[in-house]
Amino acid sequence: MGATCIALVPAYNEEAGIAQTIESLLNQTRRPDLVVVVANNCTDRTVEIARTYPVQVVDMWRNPDKKAGAMNFAWEQYAAGHDFVFTMDADTELAPDAIKHLVADLEADTGLGAVCARYWAKEGEGLVWRLQRLEYARFDDTRDLRGWKVQVASGAAVMYRNEALLQVCRELGRPTPWDGTSLIEDYALTLDLKTVGWRVAASSTAHVHTDTPATFGELWQQRLRWCRGGIDEVRKRGWTPATRRDIGAYGFFGFSTLMRVLFVVFLVLLLVNDGSWRFALVGLIPLAVMFLERVTSFMRLSGKSWRDWSVVVVVLVEDAYGLFLEACTFKAIYNSLRTRRQAW
Repeated sequence: MGATCIALVPAYNEEAGIAQTIESLLNQTRRPDLVVVVANNCTDRTVEIARTYPVQVVDMWRNPDKKAGAMNFAWEQYAAGHDFVFTMDADTELAPDAIKHLVADLEADTGLGAVCARYWAKEGEGLVWRLQRLEYARFDDTRDLRGWKVQVASGAAVMYRNEALLQVCRELGRPTPWDGTSLIEDYALTLDLKTVGWRVAASSTAHVHTDTPATFGELWQQRLRWCRGGIDEVRKRGWTPATRRDIGAYGFFGFSTLMRVLFVVFLVLLLVNDGSWRFALVGLIPLAVMFLERVTSFMRLSGKSWRDWSVVVVVLVEDAYGLFLEACTFKAIYNSLRTRRQAW
């Protein structure tokens, strides 16, 4: 008998897309043995729509732990006896062979506790969508260059080895795998898996498409939660083998930001004290390398249009987006240090 797999889908007011999400699960070339949709404090038609499909639907209308609480409840009730536990966001759609590839990755490497899919932005429109679409492509390039090693097994679509989840519960002394107090439960569980000796990775062959925030305001709130959650987790855990790479990344972020500020100060001082400039072609080399890298990762995208090309060619647009994300990170650090509670 082959390995068994259960799929858990926490959903909060997802009536607009829950049907497509469930259908993408049921149409897999390797279907999960059981699909459990957990309606998390829903006030819309999510439950009604989900119940029209051959899946198990749980209506948790009082769930203080939100997404983590929904997954923990479903895991306790339904995951026993299954070899693999797949979780995905309710606004995500799977490529038809995603489950097959994720299961194959775990079966091929017994040291992997979790493997996440490669995620891309769903079809959309507008500048905010295009910038996130490009960002996801850049991030995918980074994972490829790192041999599909990741700092977080992204909760958009991730396959866990149930043995690893049970070990987290056993060694960390808690009844369920996901931390209901964390703003980003997928990152917290990634660190827990690493702490008890498992590795995590991204699949090079499993693809999913996920929703993206439609406005800069929504994007700010999403990234503020992600950044704040990550900072809170490393502050809570301190310097450990599981966190040292991430702490180093935050240190590098601070150093690179300082260098950027010093460069601007240097330019201002030149203008104020000298005012004379000489053009040197060698100064264009870093810009040329950066531009080549952006075009290379951009070419991975399907359905490229002239609007996408215009964002890439006008380098300052993506630079401004980068500054937006950096500002979000600084705000998250400030909030964390001030111990302010960050809303979901």
